[in-house]
Amino acid sequence: MINWPAVIKHSDDAELIHVRDQVQWDDDADLHSFDYNEADCLIDSTGCVFDITNKEAGIVRPSASELVLELKSILGLVKAHAAQSGSCCVAKLYAPTIEDAYKIVESLN
Repeated sequence: MINWPAVIKHSDDAELIHVRDQVQWDDDADLHSFDYNEADCLIDSTGCVFDITNKEAGIVRPSASELVLELKSILGLVKAHAAQSGSCCVAKLYAPTIEDAYKIVESLN
């Protein structure tokens, strides 16, 4: 089960795609119909990493992996995303929770 919000991390890019909730996931064909590669993943607000290469009837069905990222790792991803977005003072970015870190991503989009 995915704990929303979540982000999609493409393996070849620092950009993170913020996904607010299940409704957004279901309603946005660009999110659930995309052909993701094996290194792309969805990371939920608890740090659980989901594989997003499984498709059923053309729709991506995220499946849980064994990997769970800690807040420190998530903040590293958020800082890289912010830097790519042109934000200044990226090194000073901090959030007390993963969900708060995802609010930063949402605000940058």
